[in-house]
Amino acid sequence: MSVSELEQDIEPRLATRPSFNVRDFLQLLVLRILIPVVILLVLWQMIASMTGITLVDVVNAILRLTLEGDSEGIYLIQHIFASVGRVTLGFLIAALTAIPLGIIIGRYRLADSILGPVVEAMRPIPPIAWIPLSLLMFQGNVIGTQSFIIWVGAFFPILINTTTGVKRTEPVHIDSAKTLGANERQILGKIVLPSAGPEIFAGLRIGFGIGWMCLVAAEMLRGRDGLGYLIWTYWAVGRTAEVISGMLLIGLIGFLITFAFLLVEKYLLRWRQSVSV
Repeated sequence: MSVSELEQDIEPRLATRPSFNVRDFLQLLVLRILIPVVILLVLWQMIASMTGITLVDVVNAILRLTLEGDSEGIYLIQHIFASVGRVTLGFLIAALTAIPLGIIIGRYRLADSILGPVVEAMRPIPPIAWIPLSLLMFQGNVIGTQSFIIWVGAFFPILINTTTGVKRTEPVHIDSAKTLGANERQILGKIVLPSAGPEIFAGLRIGFGIGWMCLVAAEMLRGRDGLGYLIWTYWAVGRTAEVISGMLLIGLIGFLITFAFLLVEKYLLRWRQSVSV
């Protein structure tokens, strides 16, 4: 049986897999969003009460920032869009560079021997430690500085997970494909990438989370808008309610984007069977 015949035999089986179910979506919505949000609100109420700021004060601060804007007239939605746009740019650059490099390092021993030590030497450096260097590299370019910090934070988790996923591909699958006449491109596209898919998506989720945290730190040091800048500005003037509301929004936005990653992963990797009970 040739590779093309094998693909034709597999595709009908994949097509018979169950499609997206509304009941599953509602169950996922309740378990992954509604209940965790309630728990987070309770925790935030406990934390806020220690500072003398109630949840009502936080809600009022969010409403003021939404309807009236901050002291410079910038509305909350503008701060949110600024932060999400920057983290998206840096994250996409990290994914587009880390995934191909991870496939090369994980698949080819020569690349692993040469680039592996370089990656392991640079990986332990905290992303925040790159901020002074980024300020020198992108003088006067705020977006470049912040995107670079996000790239550093997201790049290594994506790279390590991609490399690990590629290396864990079963050799017998690759040998079987070679026996059927598959070339290197077909092996990478039909065997290696699907096999490494779960690890790649895990790396994307972790990388985005770290990039999101790095963005907030970068905005505190340099910028004119964004949630990190908003928190730093209001901390400087002692407005604790606004600081807590910014922190709450950062966590909520990060959670929603991670939830979106999980939905996409569940759809694209629907062939993977869960072992959860």
